[in-house]
Amino acid sequence: MTHIIYKTNVGKDKPNTLINKDYLCPFCNRDGLRKEDRILRETNEFLIVENKFPVLENSYPAVVVEHNSCSEHIGTYSVEYLERLLKFCLSYYEDLEKAGFYKSIAFFKNHGIFSGGSIQHPHMQIIGFQNNSYEVNNNDFNGIPIISNELIEWNFSNKPKSEFFEINLTLKNKDHLNKFCAYLQKSVQFVLQVLNTKHQCYNLAFQIEDDCIKVKIISRGPTSILLLGFGIHQTPNNLEELADQLRNF
Repeated sequence: MTHIIYKTNVGKDKPNTLINKDYLCPFCNRDGLRKEDRILRETNEFLIVENKFPVLENSYPAVVVEHNSCSEHIGTYSVEYLERLLKFCLSYYEDLEKAGFYKSIAFFKNHGIFSGGSIQHPHMQIIGFQNNSYEVNNNDFNGIPIISNELIEWNFSNKPKSEFFEINLTLKNKDHLNKFCAYLQKSVQFVLQVLNTKHQCYNLAFQIEDDCIKVKIISRGPTSILLLGFGIHQTPNNLEELADQLRNF
């Protein structure tokens, strides 16, 4: 999948609480979501909501509302809370896979104005694509090691899919999700507190493969013309130093 149709007639009506602070947050109002009959799954902590603005053609988009508060995020959750959240997401993802309706499923998170996000409230997205599939290259998760053992691969990408700072995290056994969540949280905190203090933006891109979970933590800012116009990916020359810094973070 290299291109997919974006429905501009739907996208123009999407709210944006990152820009318009006066707009009422749709995910803070659970009663309103219930009245609209858009809640697909619900616990006391989390929601999965059918996306009100399905902007991509031939897709089924769902939003995972991570928390009751707009002010919390992955960097502030307890590791135990993050583990419960990911288990909730993975359960829904696996059910979509078993249903067999979708050619591929994308599981990701936008955080901040340069991430492609529009709602401040902490949330992730899980989108089933009916006719499109995407390719995953295992080399995309190679890089300068932070930690490497029989359970975890944690590194700085030396060939980023985007540019500059991408942290790769791989868990080889889902039974140890707590450890994965601890490293994921540290990666997000490192992006927000060290790598990207100016823009405070990142993306998470998950890959689920049998018993293996992979995620790219991508620091985001304005994208350069070298990438957009020429496909040139810029890679930092201090990755060894950054790996040491994150290892001790």
